[in-house]
Parts: sequence; structure tokens; C-alpha cells
Amino acid sequence: MTISDRFPVRAISKTITPLVATAVTLAALILTTSANADPQRAQAQAHFKAADADRNGQLSVAEFKTFIDLNADHNLGRASSIRRFGVYTQAFKKADANGDGVVSKEEIAAQARP
Repeated sequence: MTISDRFPVRAISKTITPLVATAVTLAALILTTSANADPQRAQAQAHFKAADADRNGQLSVAEFKTFIDLNADHNLGRASSIRRFGVYTQAFKKADANGDGVVSKEEIAAQARP
């Protein structure tokens, strides 16, 4: 039995892709709604600030991983699933809409817009 027999890549990919999209959209909703409306949103906003090590208002790949890990540690959104499956890069690419290598609050917020 090969590894691809045990772990069918297509089946895993079909599971991971919607998971990443859902996680990024959920992060967008958390970051764009008033912090006073929900303690979880305030916590996610605090995590964004904490993860933004260079305080430039954007998250690098490493900072984004920290953001996801902080959210996962507090069971916010689907961050735990991103961490469990190790799909940080896919989630980052989905969030980095303009492909400039960083994720801003605005890019995350745009994921929540119809």
C-alpha cells in the first residue's frame, strides 16, 4: 500500500480548500465587526496586533502563522483546523488577495464582503 492509497491527495485537497476559505472568511468577520460587539472579535483583533511584530499593520507569512496560532490557542474560528492540517501557506495565499506577500486587515476584511 502506497502513501497515496492511505492518504488520497485529491480527497484531502477537497477538504482543505473549503476549510481555508472558511477560516479566512471567519477571520475577516472577526476583524471587521466592532470589537465591542463580541469578545471573540476583540480577542482576534488583539491577536492581529500581537502577531504584527514590526507594527506595520500587515502580517508577513511568519506573523500570519502567529496570528493563526494565537486564534487556535483560544479556539477562535477555524484556526485550530489550519494549524492541525498545517495549511498556513494556503490560508496565507487566500488572504493575500493582491499577492504582495503580506496580509492587511483590509485584505482580511475584503474576504467577508459579498
